[in-house]
Amino acid sequence: MDHIESAADPVATISKRVKQLRTRKGWTGADLGQQMTARGIRWDRSIVANLENGRRATVSVNELLALARVFDVAPVHLLVPVHEQQFRVAKDEVYPTSRVRAWVRGESPLPGTDERMFRSEVPLDELQAPVQGRLTVEGRSVRDHMRAEYRAATGKEISDDALLNWMTGHETPKEMVDGEQEHREAPER
Repeated sequence: MDHIESAADPVATISKRVKQLRTRKGWTGADLGQQMTARGIRWDRSIVANLENGRRATVSVNELLALARVFDVAPVHLLVPVHEQQFRVAKDEVYPTSRVRAWVRGESPLPGTDERMFRSEVPLDELQAPVQGRLTVEGRSVRDHMRAEYRAATGKEISDDALLNWMTGHETPKEMVDGEQEHREAPER
């Protein structure tokens, strides 16, 4: 239970990172307040001081995004510590920061996640499954190769949902399961 107690949490991480990045830029709390206000979030030096000193218990999504813009960093670099340590994502859920960063980026689900649901909400163009980035011998992406293979076999286009299911190995399109193709294995994951 001690590792859960000592784990970093999102707001404390944002507070620490805001102070680090504000100092790196040479800004005062008032300077940061002006930058935030210019982006539509009404902040002043007292809000900055309360956040950095741990007296502010929350940061809204709008504030997080504006802070990321102000500091020219990705939101994940404010939300999750940049150094490896334990990080709390929920009351009793603590994971290494590298695992949480991959989750926040949509690259890898956390333990206990329905992976099919996790992957199904990713636009095909951003699919991070290992199949997505691999190239075929001809230099095409596996996604494009599978679309062409389906088109050649059926004379039709495959839907994005069916392609996603096929790419992640959850379901081979029924049109592809016949005779010679019946024993083909799902793509490597």
